[in-house]
Amino acid sequence: MKPFLFFLTMVALIITINSCQSRVVSRWTGRALNLKLPKDFDKPISFSSGRKDEKDLFYWSNDGQMKVKTYTDWGLMESEIVFIHE
Repeated sequence: MKPFLFFLTMVALIITINSCQSRVVSRWTGRALNLKLPKDFDKPISFSSGRKDEKDLFYWSNDGQMKVKTYTDWGLMESEIVFIHE
């Protein structure tokens, strides 16, 4: 039973590490952190990773809007901010 439990733990660990978009995991594994750019991305304004477990890409969209795309370490609850001029 112990070899099976060990195998199951290792599989869960590998899946967890591969699904995480964290620079910490990138440093552990030596693999580059790959984040997909938004479909409407034109050019960057800034990139920030100031908050824990989040990365913000501030960019110009193809239609001239300023937007922020927030990436999280686990790829869940990501958000987008659109700046509008009134």
